[in-house]
Amino acid sequence: MMIIDKDSVTAARQKIADPKKVNQAIKDVKKMLEIKEALLWRSEGMSSCCGSLSNVSAQLTREVNILENTLAALENGNTTQAADLLQEYIQVLEASCEPSQPNYC
Repeated sequence: MMIIDKDSVTAARQKIADPKKVNQAIKDVKKMLEIKEALLWRSEGMSSCCGSLSNVSAQLTREVNILENTLAALENGNTTQAADLLQEYIQVLEASCEPSQPNYC
């Protein structure tokens, strides 16, 4: 099971710097994207009965977009852009964290 937190995103970002580990980074980003897309799907499905989830859906949409762009950059060999996007993703995660649990977003 993967927990998407600052540490796991940082680890994926570090793999990008090593040409031998780029494929592992791609797998990591795909897994993160799969998790966030599932959460987005759930939040959108529940928003009809729980209108307060619109903020959660917006946050997840932003995260999915960053991860999709990261994956596209990796698949196109643009590791610099992918690393920059993962750094942006870390900042997004940090901004959305609960103060009581800073590592789990």
